[in-house]
Amino acid sequence: MPTLQKNNIIVLISMVTMAMGLMIMIGWIFPGSGILAILPGVAMRFNAALCFTLFGGALVVSQWHFKRCHSPLFFILSSVGILIALVTISQDLFHNDTGIDQLFVRDNTPVSAAFPHPGRMAFNASLSFCFLGLGYLFFCTKNRRLHTVSQYFFHAVTLIAGTALIGYMYNVSLYNSLFYVTSMAFATGILFLLLSMAASLLNPNLGLAAIFTGDRVGNRVARRLCSIIFLMILIFGILKLETKNSKLFSSADIGMALLVICFLLAAIALIWNTTNWLNSIDDKRKLAEEEVINMNAELEERVEQRTIEYQKSEDRYHTLIQQATDAIYVVDNDRNFTEVNDSMCEMTGYTREELLRMNVKTLLDPEELKSRPLPLLSSYIGQGPIERTFIRKSGEKFTAEVNVKVFPDNRIMVVARDVTYRNKMAAEVSDAELKFRTIADKSMVGIYMVQHGKFTYVNPRFAEIFGYQQEELTNTFPVDTIIYDTHREYTNQQVKLRMEGKIDSVRYETMGKKKDGSSNWVEFYGSRAMMGGVPTIIGSMMDVTERRKAEGELKSSEQKYKVLFESNPMPMWMIAKDSLKILAVNAAAANHYGYTKEELTSMDVTALRLPEDREIQLRGYEDDNEKTRIARHLKKDGTIMYVQLTTHDITIEGRPVRLSQTNDITEQFKAEELLQKSEANLKAILNTTDTAYGLFDKNLKALMFNPKATQFIKKQYGHNPENNSPLSDYFPPDKFPQLHKFTNKVLNGENINFEVNFPQADGSTLWYYVRLFPITGDHTNILGILMALYDITERKNAEQNLKTAYKHIQSHINSIKDMAWKQSHLIRSPLANLKGLITMLKTDPDPEILHHIKTEFDRMDSIILEMAEDANSKN
Repeated sequence: MPTLQKNNIIVLISMVTMAMGLMIMIGWIFPGSGILAILPGVAMRFNAALCFTLFGGALVVSQWHFKRCHSPLFFILSSVGILIALVTISQDLFHNDTGIDQLFVRDNTPVSAAFPHPGRMAFNASLSFCFLGLGYLFFCTKNRRLHTVSQYFFHAVTLIAGTALIGYMYNVSLYNSLFYVTSMAFATGILFLLLSMAASLLNPNLGLAAIFTGDRVGNRVARRLCSIIFLMILIFGILKLETKNSKLFSSADIGMALLVICFLLAAIALIWNTTNWLNSIDDKRKLAEEEVINMNAELEERVEQRTIEYQKSEDRYHTLIQQATDAIYVVDNDRNFTEVNDSMCEMTGYTREELLRMNVKTLLDPEELKSRPLPLLSSYIGQGPIERTFIRKSGEKFTAEVNVKVFPDNRIMVVARDVTYRNKMAAEVSDAELKFRTIADKSMVGIYMVQHGKFTYVNPRFAEIFGYQQEELTNTFPVDTIIYDTHREYTNQQVKLRMEGKIDSVRYETMGKKKDGSSNWVEFYGSRAMMGGVPTIIGSMMDVTERRKAEGELKSSEQKYKVLFESNPMPMWMIAKDSLKILAVNAAAANHYGYTKEELTSMDVTALRLPEDREIQLRGYEDDNEKTRIARHLKKDGTIMYVQLTTHDITIEGRPVRLSQTNDITEQFKAEELLQKSEANLKAILNTTDTAYGLFDKNLKALMFNPKATQFIKKQYGHNPENNSPLSDYFPPDKFPQLHKFTNKVLNGENINFEVNFPQADGSTLWYYVRLFPITGDHTNILGILMALYDITERKNAEQNLKTAYKHIQSHINSIKDMAWKQSHLIRSPLANLKGLITMLKTDPDPEILHHIKTEFDRMDSIILEMAEDANSKN
């Protein structure tokens, strides 16, 4: 029998089953105790109670280890139970009597069609015990397929018991018996249902149990729906029995129709509730996906920028230094500046000429130099980035991360980056761990955390790069397990320096070791932080195997640099500054401008500009400082387009050359023009609309009013509206508490509509329809409230006039009712008399009868005149 974890549900159901079985057995052994009288439906037989006790005990044994005898005891209890069931079912199949029905107690129940064999359990009950016993015995084996078979035996018992219970609740005899044999007792059906469901939890990953025990969305939906459906069946079954017992409906068809309608309404409510629940889950998922997409876009942009920097060839060394966003400088053995780039000048505030006359020590913090003097050149070899405190020309101190490279001629190249802001942000990272994990799990870059020499967290991408699962790396191996043997010492040194607080952050490349033993190149970036008082390294990692391969290829071949120029999707140009002749273009430039590359390289750049712009163009080539500008260019077909020029001046073979990139922004110009038109249209609408609009911030201070709103405030309050005035200035005091409640709801994201009235000095009342909207900056940030008022006084007056007209119509209807009554009662009497007199006149023509006829005619004439006068008076 496999080793199981204790399940409290199985234990509870097992104990209830054993207690029920023992109680019924005691009731049979002591008939005068009255225990059997409390059971609903047909009484459970002694043998059935004994089997329930045995199978319940077996389940209890499966949850507790009684030394080493738990498996044999489970097998013995299951075997005895299935033996009793098999002997009983054989009696029904072969029509014999083995004596087992009366073996333990004597059943004195009279023989009848319902109980042909006293003491014998129902056929479907003995069949269910057989299925339970087989399932138990198969569960004792180590065969996975037999475990699956045992699970479906348990499901079969659940189906038989559930069918019997439905038969009892809905009074369908076919359901509570099998093949029209004796029916299963109601208590027996309940115990079978509970016991089979508990047994199926022995294998929670098999059969239908797997649907309800998992933690995925589908499993949660299944549990949610099934529990409610079972409750519906139970409630409607009880209602059906009660209506039948109380004879509430004269026809069974009416009761069945109402039952179907109730089922339909309950199903619709269930579908509505489940749909809203799933939609809320989907909204949360979409929000998380949007955050991950934004973070991935930022990370991809960083990777792309760094890859482009590495792809520049060594022949463009000086160009690279000048164009770099990081500060780059070169010093000699005495630490005097020999070369600096523009970013270094911008970062320190000194000009190039000033820096070239200075020593690097003059830029460093004197106090820091006392505690951390500049080391020897040999100590820089193999050392990662370090941080130094620099002083700008203005005297301001800032922290810079420096990467040092020592050349063979003892010159030192330093790449420095201002990390003051980054260090400040690093202190805030620990407060955003939840967001970090949400984003990190979807990141395309490996992210990790290290404490006590082990990974406490790695994201899926980190584990994937080294061929592991996340749980295989978390709190298991030392960090150097994923580092190749020849690089472990250097990597461990970097980790140690950060853990001891000697350096805060480091960025380095090393050779990794995958799970299958193969190697790859990875770049680590990690910073030291304190989390819960424990030194922690938090960082990112990228697989740079392909990038290193690309770097080697770029350094070995100038042709690959040309390929990068040609394959750029943006138009690229190389133009001689002295003659303005186009030296080289890429395919994107030729395709976009409609020329061939040969045509462009035989032209000078002035052919691409409008004649009236050429003077501006020439001044641009004289100005070396303006790196980005907007210009008008001509295509070959004469089309004018607006382009953004990004330029860098370089020197090739002693000749000044401008490297230029053009970006067509014509559509952007058109979009900006459309935006200006839209703003003008919106302003015209607000100025001419008959709806008053007011804009208020989150503190209900006024920000803006349109002319209609200004007119309304002047009319109602006699003063001009002012900015920063409170909202309470524009509503009657008795109505402002209700408005305050509405504004609180709007600031929580709701839209509110309501009507408000303003009594006037002349006794009239003006009515306004008010709408309140939240103003949001993004999905969650609410900036203020927009209020719209629309005059609905005419509509309210029309509604009042309609009510008055309705009262007049009701009065006319009452008059018509009076006339109808007279027609029915007053006119009918003389007509009935005339009918009788005419009959008498046919048999006996008497002058007295003719007199009576004339009298009735006169009477009818007076009634009709009276009705006409009444109608005229009421009209």
